Amino acid sequence: MTFDGNQVVVEGTIWGADGCKTADLTEAAYDSGSDELRISVGTKEQTDAGDMCTQAIMEIDYRATVTFANGLPGTVSVSHDSGDGPSPVTTATR
Repeated sequence: MTFDGNQVVVEGTIWGADGCKTADLTEAAYDSGSDELRISVGTKEQTDAGDMCTQAIMEIDYRATVTFANGLPGTVSVSHDSGDGPSPVTTATR
């Protein structure tokens, strides 16, 4: 995770159930009261996956960039949901 100018950039890897999954940004929400950006990443079926998929757990890389107009958040938290509910991954404080 990096804080760059007016942007927060989050890069990571989430597990996919098979080769037809891709990363999906399920939430990017800023709470001004707590000065926190919450990012949640899940998986979804690729639109062009077809009928044949690798039947193995896959690592899926992702990158999320959030741009702010009035300064960066004090805290950023990231969670992953690979199908069994969200799990905290990391939290960074500026």
